[in-house]
Amino acid sequence: MKSFHKRFFLVLIVVAPMYWLLFTDDGKRRSDTLILWLAGGEPIDINFRVLDNSYSIEDWKKVFADIEWNCKDQETAFGDQYCFSEISSYNGIPARYLTAFFKNSHINAVKLVYRNQYHQQLGLDLHQQLGTPLHQTHDAAENDMLQWHADSGMVMVKTELKPEEEASLIWLSR
Repeated sequence: MKSFHKRFFLVLIVVAPMYWLLFTDDGKRRSDTLILWLAGGEPIDINFRVLDNSYSIEDWKKVFADIEWNCKDQETAFGDQYCFSEISSYNGIPARYLTAFFKNSHINAVKLVYRNQYHQQLGLDLHQQLGTPLHQTHDAAENDMLQWHADSGMVMVKTELKPEEEASLIWLSR
């Protein structure tokens, strides 16, 4: 009888973590984050409430020194320079990449592209950071957008995503 209990306990020790990693939302998120990190992306934690346009490119690189930034001088709708990096996660949510746009060498916008299946979790993170969205508006393509006002900017994300759409968050400086 002791042998049965030992085997059962050993099987439970092996199966329970695998079940958690493969079949629970939290386990899948942690697995995805680990795989993305192993593939070369670094995690990034950003509090959009306190992000403001006083950050220069040099400040940005100092604050996020663990991340390898590819920066270019190029005119875009959001500024005249940008820094891009593949990341593994944003505030613990699996993500693909982040682009910081600079105008006159100061942060003007941030675009975060994350994994579609974590859209709802990203909304919860923004709700914790910034509270209830203040506006629900439409973009140029008539998509429903949620907006949060932060201390020095505005965060926007689509209300719902279609499966083929890129999941992204935009922070715009005021």
